[in-house]
Amino acid sequence: MFKPGIKDQITLGKRAAAQVRKEEKVLKETDPRAIEVKHIGEGLLAHIPADERKKKPFEYSFEVIDSKDLNAFALPGGPIFIYSGLLDKLDTKDQIAGVISHELTHIRNEHWASAYADNQKRRLGLLVILSVLNANETAFNIASVSDALVFELPYSRKHEAEADKVGFELDTASGYNPQGMVDVFEVLKKAGGGGRTTEWISDHPALDSRIQKIQDRIKKEGKSYPNQVPRTR
Repeated sequence: MFKPGIKDQITLGKRAAAQVRKEEKVLKETDPRAIEVKHIGEGLLAHIPADERKKKPFEYSFEVIDSKDLNAFALPGGPIFIYSGLLDKLDTKDQIAGVISHELTHIRNEHWASAYADNQKRRLGLLVILSVLNANETAFNIASVSDALVFELPYSRKHEAEADKVGFELDTASGYNPQGMVDVFEVLKKAGGGGRTTEWISDHPALDSRIQKIQDRIKKEGKSYPNQVPRTR
């Protein structure tokens, strides 16, 4: 068994989140930006089906890192961090929701765990796994996973496309305008990949393609979405 279970993902996420809080300047819970992000995140959580929350009791959290980097990332098991550099370039709550709903999908759909399993299969060779190693040797071992692997294991293009798609669905179910997601990609495109933008740009589907897919979906569904809600700063 190479794919980490729900409890393992939660444990890894908590460990990695503690490392983030130790190494980065994370805003206090009382900071208006932290309050805003947490409020939007918890609002999105309220629209995740109850049966899913029961089956996958991830321990979600939403925090802001005080840094000029244009980035956001999700850790296995629930923690989500947004950099203030990205947050400061967003003008509406819908845009923030677009970022968070994307990150939530990585957690909900266990993308890190899948990436880990794929990495292990490539490293050891599927034939060797099936024919030589016994169950104990193939079992997941939290102690063997470094913090670097938790942070740096890349998502596949399939995972990114899924995060955009399911994030769109959560966005709209929560009453947000999905144009906010498009706006975020436009912000990153305009920035030209400056700063650390690994989660949203590096080795991911081209921004133009992602923008077009979301715009096509908005047009295809033909729904009337509420106006985006400006942030109060």
